[in-house]
Amino acid sequence: MLGIQDENTFNKIESTIYKSLKSIKKEDIVFTKDEIIERANFSNRQIKKGHVISQVELEEQSKNW
Repeated sequence: MLGIQDENTFNKIESTIYKSLKSIKKEDIVFTKDEIIERANFSNRQIKKGHVISQVELEEQSKNW
C-alpha cells in the first residue's frame, strides 16, 4: 500500500478493510491478541537467528502438504 499514489484508490482500499473488520464475528477469531503478539515475537526471534527459508523453498515444501 505504500506505493499507492492515487488518493481515491487508497481510500477505496481503506474503506474495504474497515468494512471487512466490522464484519468479523467474535466466533471467527481463532487466536487472542496476546497469542498473535507472541507468535509475531517468536517469528521475529527466528528471523534474527537466521532460521528462515526462501519463497521458492517454501513453495517446494508446500507441494508435499
